[in-house]
Amino acid sequence: MKTLHAYIKFLGLKKRINLSIITKKNRWADAEYEPDYSDKTGRLIAHNITIYLKDNSRDFETLLAHELIHAWQEENKKLEIHGKHFQRMAKAMQKAFALEKIYWAGVDED
Repeated sequence: MKTLHAYIKFLGLKKRINLSIITKKNRWADAEYEPDYSDKTGRLIAHNITIYLKDNSRDFETLLAHELIHAWQEENKKLEIHGKHFQRMAKAMQKAFALEKIYWAGVDED
């Protein structure tokens, strides 16, 4: 998956990414991010991303970029959800990859 590799390289992500693609709709979100921390050491060991494919408001590549920015936040200890760091990275990725609405004001709120 060329796009995934390009996004990971752009963001400089180092930890494992577990990507799940679900063909149904989720009532609450088009995609979800959850970090995975070691029970023993408390260190970040992986990123868990789930993308739901049915009836999304954004395309797959945009949802993937959005959730990978959350992974970037976690690796870089940016303790916010859709704050200034997220929005700056979203703008940079939109420009670099010709995407729209990685951060969508009025939809993506803290």
